[in-house]
Amino acid sequence: MKDLDDPGLLALDASGMFGHIEAVGREFVRAWEASLDLALPPGASDVASVVIAGMGGSATAGDYFAAICASTSEIPVTVVRGTSLPNYVSDRTLVVVCSYSGDTGEALACYDDAWKRGAALMAITRGGRLGRRCHLDGVPAHTITYNASPRATTVHTLAPLLRLGTRLGISPVGTADIRRAGEMHHGFVTQDLVPTCPVAKNGAKQLALALHGRFPIVFGAEHLERAAARFRNQLAENGKSLGAFESLPEADHNLIVGLERGGRHKEQLAVTTLESPALYSTGTQRRFELTCSFFEEAGIPVHRLAPGGTTVLEQLLLATAWGDYVSCYVALLEGIDPTPIPQIDRLKAALAE
Repeated sequence: MKDLDDPGLLALDASGMFGHIEAVGREFVRAWEASLDLALPPGASDVASVVIAGMGGSATAGDYFAAICASTSEIPVTVVRGTSLPNYVSDRTLVVVCSYSGDTGEALACYDDAWKRGAALMAITRGGRLGRRCHLDGVPAHTITYNASPRATTVHTLAPLLRLGTRLGISPVGTADIRRAGEMHHGFVTQDLVPTCPVAKNGAKQLALALHGRFPIVFGAEHLERAAARFRNQLAENGKSLGAFESLPEADHNLIVGLERGGRHKEQLAVTTLESPALYSTGTQRRFELTCSFFEEAGIPVHRLAPGGTTVLEQLLLATAWGDYVSCYVALLEGIDPTPIPQIDRLKAALAE
């Protein structure tokens, strides 16, 4: 087993992913400030629904935005992962196409679909084909200037989405909230999760060691459901490890029955939870208590995380930090650079043939 306190291990991070995940809080504030002049398409202020179209980290930003809007928006905010929009999309819908590269095939297909339907249309992108299409079509596009792997740029899509939310009156988040959440993320990772923090005090290193070599199942609920999904995604992309994501209460209506034979797999499985005693409903938190006890009874180790913060936004950013750091430490334990994604590159090349 590799020593995660060995500074020499960081040489594996040739692409600088640790630098990117440490900078998330500050980059979030910078991205918010850069979105001050965000332009909305004609008719955006009078829409009856908002659809965010994207994949990967861009779709995660949409998920986080939708979770933040859930308690305040009087119109539905939904996220589409795929090549077509819901049938209800019309000229009364604002479609925001999000693609960091600007070349994501699914995002471009949704752009075409929204254009044909006459929807109010805008984009958040670094450029690529999507940026060129917006320029030619006269569609507003917010340009991301941060240079990193797409999964490390989620807050650069989230910040302009939140700016959009304030303009439409569907999101409660303002400048003070952004700065507080960004500072909280920065303080948390620099004090508790960065590589210079030793294993004895570093929860992310401890969890990476516990999950390494196992198949992790990550649980979330309510506003942290999609943060749990991102945690699983980061374990795959950064840690090159397979895992699963489950949400409560849904898993209590099916998955837990598999624990009748769960003991057969106790050496291969591990559970990680993202919990919010402060913001989850009483019933949801009680479900976590019971569900975790069922897994423990089956001999499957359970690791429970409760991201700090007092708002949905703060907890989403802190939960993101956990997934980012644990997955990157798993990569170091595997002896690999967290950044390269050869399987995705191979798949894209095959699809382009």
